[in-house]
Amino acid sequence: MTLLFITGCGGGDETAATTVATPAGTTTGAAAGGAPGGNTAGGATVEGSAQAESLEDQPFTLNLDQPVPPDFRAAYQRKALIVVTFFKEGEDPLYPQGLEVDDLVNSDLSDLQSQYPEVEFFSYDIGDPGEAETSEELEQGQYGTLAAQMDVGFTPFVAMMAPSGEQYTITNLYQGYVEQGVLNQALFDLTSIEVASNTSDIEVELETVELAESGGGIEYFTVTNNGDDRINLEGFSLRVVDPETGDVTSDSPGVEVNERTRVRPGRSASVGRVPDVVDADGRPVRGTFEGGEDLQLQPGDTVALLDSGGAVVDTATV
Repeated sequence: MTLLFITGCGGGDETAATTVATPAGTTTGAAAGGAPGGNTAGGATVEGSAQAESLEDQPFTLNLDQPVPPDFRAAYQRKALIVVTFFKEGEDPLYPQGLEVDDLVNSDLSDLQSQYPEVEFFSYDIGDPGEAETSEELEQGQYGTLAAQMDVGFTPFVAMMAPSGEQYTITNLYQGYVEQGVLNQALFDLTSIEVASNTSDIEVELETVELAESGGGIEYFTVTNNGDDRINLEGFSLRVVDPETGDVTSDSPGVEVNERTRVRPGRSASVGRVPDVVDADGRPVRGTFEGGEDLQLQPGDTVALLDSGGAVVDTATV
């Protein structure tokens, strides 16, 4: 077992201590078992370690005064269980080995996500921080200062987080290649932590929220059923998340699905303000909702899909 001290490239001044697992018969100068090395935030390949893992739980407090993704901020404020991943996207002929690692880990986490609906997953391309002075100015997929706040050194970077008092604890942190079985066990351990979160266990993803032409109301929204069972959206609601506190309840401003709207596993459906609304794919909406004519929503605001019991199913930035 070798101790490796890695200085984060995300803008932090601290040096993070990590443990590099070195299998018997190998050295830290080459990746073990054919597993490629990591990829720095700037794009350079880090030779050697097959896996870097944090030595112990690390406290983390999000600086809400700096620009961070609004949906991540909302999950943090709600004290949800969180997994955040930074990876390098696309093809780069200079670093084919490093990008292979990012693709493998990102794909493995995507495969595991449906098994842990109580966890909120966030994934960001390290090459797209965005240029914004506030969280609301960030575009979808941009991460602002989040990588700097988390001391991201090289990718793939995976952090699993649980609320602890007024802050969070990073329970597992991986940089570089990590096997799917290790990620699965870490996710299982994460979900064993009891938290006072109102996250739903229904596997539905909020894909699109289209605003009306005036008044900041909602024209329609689209969801995808990632679960194994057919769901009925009647009684579900789309609510505005308080940007200051991250709070969202069934009493928050929003809309509520007012008729039976069934969605089969693996299928998508849209719900609109009136029956003749057509979504971005040219399909008529499957059902309708009531309310929400004058929500004053603006690009950058966060909304949450709540199940019929008021628990948060998913969030999205409009």
